[in-house]
Amino acid sequence: MITERKTDFLVIGSGMAGLWFSHRASRQGSVLLVTKKEDTESNTNYAQGGIAAAVESDDSTQLHYEDTLRAGQASRTPTSSSL
Repeated sequence: MITERKTDFLVIGSGMAGLWFSHRASRQGSVLLVTKKEDTESNTNYAQGGIAAAVESDDSTQLHYEDTLRAGQASRTPTSSSL
């Protein structure tokens, strides 16, 4: 059975971008958020969340860069990883 719904904003995806947009858009009108069956199935979740930063004395941006290249398993290039 198909149910008709009316909304001002249709957001497809419940990762950080979708949730943030939904939150902001809700100030301007109604929001319908569509997601996968499992709430843990998102690129945000697969990215392991968070923002990496070198904040300790035994850490550095170079170590983060090298870790990004290793973790990317050839899906990252040195150029894109250095941005």
